[in-house]
Amino acid sequence: MSNYVWGTSLSYADYLQSKSFVSDVKSATRDAVRKVSMDISRQTRAIIVSNELLQREQMQLLTASTDRTVATLNDGFERISYTMDAGFGRLSDDVSELNATFHWGFAAVLASIGHTNDTLSELVKMAKNPVQTVAFNHFEIARNTFRQGLYRESLEELDKAISGDHTSAGYEREWRFHQLKGILQLGFAGCDMSLYDLAKAEKSFLAAARYGKTDYPHDAGRAFLSAGWAAYCQGKMKEAFAHTKKAKLLHPAMGEGFFQASKIQMALGDVESALSQLAKAINRDSFYAIKAAGDGDFQLHDDRLRGFFDALRKEKFRQFEPEVKAVLDKLTVVELAPDVADNNERRLLRAFLSEGANWPLLDMLSVVQNLDNTRDMLLDSVKSLPIVIRIKAPCRSFDVRETYTEQESYYADVVVKPGGFFKKSVTEKQQKTRMVTKTRTVTKSSAGTEIPFEFCPISAGTFSMGAYVKDFYLGRYPVTQQQWEAVMGNNPSHFKGERLPVETVSCDDCQTFIKTLNTLSGKQLYRLPTEEEWEYACRAGSLSEYYFGDDKSRLAEYAWYDRNSAGKSHPAGEKKSNGWGLYDMAGNVWEWCSASVGAGSVLRGGSWRTRAEDCRSTILICPPSNYCQKDVGFRLVFVP
Repeated sequence: MSNYVWGTSLSYADYLQSKSFVSDVKSATRDAVRKVSMDISRQTRAIIVSNELLQREQMQLLTASTDRTVATLNDGFERISYTMDAGFGRLSDDVSELNATFHWGFAAVLASIGHTNDTLSELVKMAKNPVQTVAFNHFEIARNTFRQGLYRESLEELDKAISGDHTSAGYEREWRFHQLKGILQLGFAGCDMSLYDLAKAEKSFLAAARYGKTDYPHDAGRAFLSAGWAAYCQGKMKEAFAHTKKAKLLHPAMGEGFFQASKIQMALGDVESALSQLAKAINRDSFYAIKAAGDGDFQLHDDRLRGFFDALRKEKFRQFEPEVKAVLDKLTVVELAPDVADNNERRLLRAFLSEGANWPLLDMLSVVQNLDNTRDMLLDSVKSLPIVIRIKAPCRSFDVRETYTEQESYYADVVVKPGGFFKKSVTEKQQKTRMVTKTRTVTKSSAGTEIPFEFCPISAGTFSMGAYVKDFYLGRYPVTQQQWEAVMGNNPSHFKGERLPVETVSCDDCQTFIKTLNTLSGKQLYRLPTEEEWEYACRAGSLSEYYFGDDKSRLAEYAWYDRNSAGKSHPAGEKKSNGWGLYDMAGNVWEWCSASVGAGSVLRGGSWRTRAEDCRSTILICPPSNYCQKDVGFRLVFVP
């Protein structure tokens, strides 16, 4: 017979009728919370799950000191208590699959999942004759009485659906009828125990599987699983395993099939085969590790189970370590977004690489089982956020003129004898000192400071030039003189100021800057925007003359041009940005771009000395690459 409850000799039937279980269920129904507790050896629990993860998963770890009911347990055991709201609730909401929280004490959920729950109108459409229509109507009455807790009446209606009544011959080959009948005979919390008959339940589930396997293989798989459980509870282990094996073949995605097969093999003493099946169940849902640790058949081989979990966590770490590294490599761009760079998900991935080999199994799996989702979520989170890249400027020597003071000696005439009316005074040369200010040229070295560059994400799309633009990052501002000086060690600009755009640079000068910047970065990360990328980003989804509309009288809000610039450039970012967070796309300085045709270059956006008409989103000029004026600058594209 089954050892259904660890530490007791209760059979499945006794368990369903046990006072504590039934009262728990009644209380759970009233409180809309279904709680299940499992006793797990302390050593095994430490290998499979941490207290922190239990808390995150809204489970409780109860010990003798905190729960009076545990005081009777062996000191080597702990009790894990969890609610079935998530699993049970999902099953009740037309989700067609069992999950690892499924519990045979709540087997009534089988009546509400898969095609067993098809509506009467759907069933009547399948009816091929009046006899089948009558049978489906009896089935609908059976379901309604089942939901009302009128289980005997439900079984009577199912017998009419299968075998007929005084007006109809019945429809024996409909699998749904046998499935619901089997559930009533199998029993569940709060069932009518007078209907309980495991042998009949097994027969009904096998009939359901036989009639449903061609058209409804997943439902047939659940029927075979139920037949296997009914056989297990009768102590018919050979038949139980055979039924469960068929369940796995028909529904290989159902983790409960692998868990049940593992449990049966454990009961038979075939530990190696059982652990192989358990690994497959855990691959489908990691909660099966806890479920196994709290199951009596597994606990009979607790040392072997603990060794299995220890080996499995080491195997999982070796398996996922390169995958986590690959994901973190892809998330380089996330490191550059201050708002998400140090979020919990990335911290966990980094911690996995440094500490994960020693984590409990479920803690490890909780990080890696949703690795793709974590990567996509983090990448999505930065699609609308500017990123910041800090470039460490090279240390370099340079000459500067500086002033200093020092003491200087000199000679002065000093009167030693005063003169009179007829006599000259007597003087002599005496040495004196004084502090004087001087200038000198000295050679200094820069400290290699970090200079920030900000980039805005530009999502892929097509715009009026007819070009398709892929995702890219564009400089939030034109390159400033501070950034140029940090990278190049000089400043070619006519107007001087750290936050002013660098200007008086040719396209060739820009390419030299980019080459130097890429060398400092150790990768080819930077380039000029293409003509299409620049206009697409400038427009920010607009179709108007300017990225803010067609009214050029508003240009002064967004740009420095001939009417408001006072004949000079201005610090980057002082005017309003466009819709995608980019500043100075119109006016201030022209910006170099790669031409759409050939290997040439173009200037876009207008400058501080152009008319309003020349600051439109479409405007461009095509000078030679060595063209260099005091209103010409550029901005960068970042390619992660």
